[in-house]
Amino acid sequence: MRSALRAVRHASRQPASRAAAALLCLATPVTLQAQATPANPFTAVSRWTPPALPAGKKPITQDTYDEWRTISGASLSNDGKWVAYTVSPVVGEGNLVVRATSGGAEYAGIARGFTGRPQLQPSADSAAQFSAAPAQFTADSRFVVFTVYASRADVERARARRGSPAPRNGMGIVNVADGNVTRVANVRSFRLARNGGRYLAFQLEDTAAARPAGGANGVAAAAAQGPAPAVPAGPRRDYGTTLVLRELATGTDVRIDGVTNYAFDENEQWLGYTVTTRDGTNNGAFVRNLNTGAVTTLLAGSATYRGFTFDRAGKQVAFVSDVNDSTPRPRFSVYHAALVPAKGKPVAARRLVAPADAPAGLLVADRGQVGFTREGNALIFSFANVPADSIPADSLVDKAVYDLWHWQDAQIMTQQKVTANRDRNRTYTALYTFAANKWTQLTNDSLRVTIGNDGKRILALNSLQYAIPQFWGEGATDVYLIDPLTGARTLVAKQLDGQAQLSPGGNYVTWFENGQWVAYATATGRKVVLTDKLPVKFQDEEFDSPDVPPPYGLGGWTEGDKRVLVYDRFDVWEIDPSGVAAARNLTDGEGRRAGMTFRVIDLDRDDPFLDAKTPLLLRAVDTLSKASGFWRDRIGVDAAPEKVVMADRNFAGLQKARNAEQYLLTQSTYHEFPDLWTGTSIASTTKISNANPQGAEYPRGSVELVSWLNGDGIPLRGLLYKPENFDASKQYPMIVYFYEKLTDGLHNYQAPSGRNTVNPLVYNSLGYVVFMPDIVYTDGQPGPSAAKSIIPGVQSLIQKGFVDPKRIGITGQSWGGYQSAYLITVTNMFAAAVPNATVVNMTSAYGGIRWQSGLARTFQYEHTQSRIGGSLWQYPERYVENSPLFRLDRVTTPVLFMANDNDGAVPWYQGIEFYVAMRRLQKEAYMVVYNGDEHNPTKRANQKDIDKKMQEFFAVKLQGAEAPSWMVRGIPFLEKGRDQVKMSTPPARATTPAGTSGGK
Repeated sequence: MRSALRAVRHASRQPASRAAAALLCLATPVTLQAQATPANPFTAVSRWTPPALPAGKKPITQDTYDEWRTISGASLSNDGKWVAYTVSPVVGEGNLVVRATSGGAEYAGIARGFTGRPQLQPSADSAAQFSAAPAQFTADSRFVVFTVYASRADVERARARRGSPAPRNGMGIVNVADGNVTRVANVRSFRLARNGGRYLAFQLEDTAAARPAGGANGVAAAAAQGPAPAVPAGPRRDYGTTLVLRELATGTDVRIDGVTNYAFDENEQWLGYTVTTRDGTNNGAFVRNLNTGAVTTLLAGSATYRGFTFDRAGKQVAFVSDVNDSTPRPRFSVYHAALVPAKGKPVAARRLVAPADAPAGLLVADRGQVGFTREGNALIFSFANVPADSIPADSLVDKAVYDLWHWQDAQIMTQQKVTANRDRNRTYTALYTFAANKWTQLTNDSLRVTIGNDGKRILALNSLQYAIPQFWGEGATDVYLIDPLTGARTLVAKQLDGQAQLSPGGNYVTWFENGQWVAYATATGRKVVLTDKLPVKFQDEEFDSPDVPPPYGLGGWTEGDKRVLVYDRFDVWEIDPSGVAAARNLTDGEGRRAGMTFRVIDLDRDDPFLDAKTPLLLRAVDTLSKASGFWRDRIGVDAAPEKVVMADRNFAGLQKARNAEQYLLTQSTYHEFPDLWTGTSIASTTKISNANPQGAEYPRGSVELVSWLNGDGIPLRGLLYKPENFDASKQYPMIVYFYEKLTDGLHNYQAPSGRNTVNPLVYNSLGYVVFMPDIVYTDGQPGPSAAKSIIPGVQSLIQKGFVDPKRIGITGQSWGGYQSAYLITVTNMFAAAVPNATVVNMTSAYGGIRWQSGLARTFQYEHTQSRIGGSLWQYPERYVENSPLFRLDRVTTPVLFMANDNDGAVPWYQGIEFYVAMRRLQKEAYMVVYNGDEHNPTKRANQKDIDKKMQEFFAVKLQGAEAPSWMVRGIPFLEKGRDQVKMSTPPARATTPAGTSGGK
């Protein structure tokens, strides 16, 4: 296969053939498969019987989806001797597994509760999508600590009792020496120190029932006594609960009541915590010396304490508090304490920034960032706006309520609404420099900053003045350096198209400009173009949108910012950012010669620099075969990269034990689930998990790369998925699914699943061949580009003889939905189409809103995915010619499509335009609207429903199956939901719509 792929690469350099260019004439429909619209759409295709299941295999159903398991949160112990991970079904109870990396020791089946939770309410918010927290090893590798969630039965029981509180979580502790599991109920959170391993701290839930004393009689008695005396107005406090400090080896506990915040320092010298109790007992901020048990009061008093944090060395602590302010709206101060004070000085917190120190209109943010710079020589904190008085809820009853859309607003009103909560709680970064005993406000409404590790270099980016042109995709950024002591700004670069970055050592600012990498020395202000003398391009060579091609990126910096690693399409370059030493191709050009992409793998995320004294690890991907693997090279050494491992599979998730030469990764192919593999060498690993042994019970076909020439003679590739026991002498129905380029997924494992996209494993099991073609684009011609790529690809497969030309379906989601809708206007080769979440009218979509972000859609037509390349007034004909709506009178293909009424990306009115046009033209069409759901359905039931409807629709149109009721008679509004719930009395049968069959 690889030699054939090399031939494709060679062919890509050849002139386009006239024969290939003549494959299409897009002015009229392609007539490969002419079909008149049948009077009875449900009998258009003769019945086709899918091949029998392979011997001993079970059919894949929607119930199969739910039992498939995933592996999450996999991690190595610091000593490399153990791996912990969670195995969860899509729906159901999950288990923690703790497995030795050598030998067969394994503690499996450690219950974690209901970790495979389906989403029951539609929401694009990631907080609505449940994800089990990873288990954590102690630093000494002796214990594993994990959250225990409620059981599925308890969760569903609480859900059934509306208004009842959700079941509480617990905590589990695994002793890796013997597998013994200790469980603790009602645990809110837990913490472990990064270094050490002696202690575990965990905070308990407040389990006290909030009910009046004395029960119902107590309530009656209180009412008889009349109203309670007025309580003086005061601040609202966050009251704490019990914190437990456990010595893991002995099980000895120390309990501390009323704790609101707590943290270990990295080296497990200190436990810091704050206390706020209802009765004011022992309120304050404290540190406990974990060697002696001595507790030191940093600050005392009834207050709210937040942001408690240590520096990396464990020598100082900071937090914010409103101590001694008892007003209804108390103001916070920033406090700092040196834990190793000068001789004769006590350990106590001192106030660095008082409320009166805040700039006009601002106050110290109680929920903003509090943290030390990496070097510990400065403290980062935040200011916030003084809260504005809220408008009383009933004050606008008789007033005009409106939005004003101003033409020079930095953000249009829909964006302002989306970001309102963030803007309302906006904070502004400030830096307190200890050596100068001075703080400086760094950010405002227009500046974003990156603070160097030592707090001496601050990079600031300002895009506000370019906000209006950003509306249509032409924004820019001004770059500054800020003096941390004075706040003075120095302009570094003006009107950059991309983003600038501060090097880890703070010595350089780098950015990409005019196709080249540029470095600016922060000490001298000298600007050097780094890549203009090199013989390759550093911007995306395959970029096919009407915008500036982005760079391939940077791979990292060596100690002291001496060298920066820069990517071209294939290789890695080692460059002196000062511009003195000549650049060298670190990978020796091997990537470009072999057609492999090399990228740096940094396994030590704690070190901001790459170690030039040790071998550099690279991940490699063959751009044609999609084989992947790992290679080694050396920074500063003239030598070719050395292959470690390379195979026709997808290696991913590589990690290394912190204190040992032990590696963990996943390997997958289309047939092999990405189970965990481990070893002392990346080249020699052993499989240690088997998450889905049931996979062997179900049919699984094959996937291969196929090649053809598009209408312009450009070589293209696609993925072809064939059913198990595929017989090339037979003709199969085929589903064509695409987006832009999907061939990078050649070695991706496919679990059986279903939603508004095509799962090739599932459709193969139903008897279909599945084809996923890549697409290349020409600016201004997104629709014709898709047609010139996809139609010849389909024709090339028909010519092979195993695809039935009368049984081809097409489907796509979002951008793929648009292309599907366009294709059925220029060809009748498809017997069924499912263009989900599609735009059909670019003229109206251009002025639409992406409701999830609040952004207007103009930018994507002028500069990004929709690829028109200009405004509606520059290229009106392009907008019309690429809009399926204006060609729907030519369509003979029946369509089913989804257009959800809370779609945050494509206005669902596009679906209405599609439906109205098809209805007016009396073309067969079915629109499904999942109420309140998103661009891609998030509610599990909606995902499974659209999956089912797509399967049924294709079965009718491509296999001659009997039509389901929703296709025959629809679902009248008064019967809405009855197909989802068993009703005691069936609804009356509605009159069959004219021109359709009543079914059998």
